Amino acid sequence: MVPRYPLDEDSVLFIMGQSVSVPSRIVELSQEGCLILTAKPATVRPRLPVEIHFKVRGASFRFRGVVQLVIESNALAIQFVNMVPRHMEALAEVLREMEAAAAVRAQAAKRLATERETLKSEAENALTPEISRTAELAVAPIEDTTQKPAPAVTGRERRQCMRQQVDDSAEIHLVKIRSILKGRILDLSLGGCRIRTEERFPVGIYTRVETEFRLEGLPFRLGGVIQVIHDRNTVGIRFLDLSERKREQVQDLMNEIEELRAAQAQPGSESRN
Repeated sequence: MVPRYPLDEDSVLFIMGQSVSVPSRIVELSQEGCLILTAKPATVRPRLPVEIHFKVRGASFRFRGVVQLVIESNALAIQFVNMVPRHMEALAEVLREMEAAAAVRAQAAKRLATERETLKSEAENALTPEISRTAELAVAPIEDTTQKPAPAVTGRERRQCMRQQVDDSAEIHLVKIRSILKGRILDLSLGGCRIRTEERFPVGIYTRVETEFRLEGLPFRLGGVIQVIHDRNTVGIRFLDLSERKREQVQDLMNEIEELRAAQAQPGSESRN
């Protein structure tokens, strides 16, 4: 069976012999054909000659074909015909990139599931002594009922979880497909960052990436994975495998930003400047 890959890109369907063009979206692609959804119901029948135009990963394609199946009034399965060899190879290359990206997402999803199971197991193991301790306290005499205030969070602990709003140029490197997306970094924490890209973000969550940005004059290039997609241009990235040196650099930067903003927030800071 020929592998099929999900897609969501603009396309245009041309009905041969009728000079009719129909706006559509291509939602599935293979080496032999595609599945499209037309913007409005199209009057077509099986074996009708057509031409389909679309763009995938920056590459433009124009294939002749025939309507293989009319699933609904606006869902058409198209079989490519009379494909030029170089066009077939170009399509095959794009499909290999899509397959590699899907494999990366699957691998990242598997790794994330393993991490969640590990964290769950660690939490359960940590909870067991607490349950035993609670059972002991239930039968032990009560010695002191005075409420004690919760320990204060230290500056270092608070800094470990803080997230700072920033605004500077940034790049996202898609590792597997060797593509670079330019944009701006919006916020930063020790665990990750949020970036808004100039162009629509082309891949899904769990894609392995490298982020490159410069803050306070310091350059950073950190590996990570797409953790969440907020909209077509805004993604959240979780940092992975940070070395101790890079972790310290990020932490020092976070501390510097926090101290600078704290100083600016003090009354009279503007006048002193």
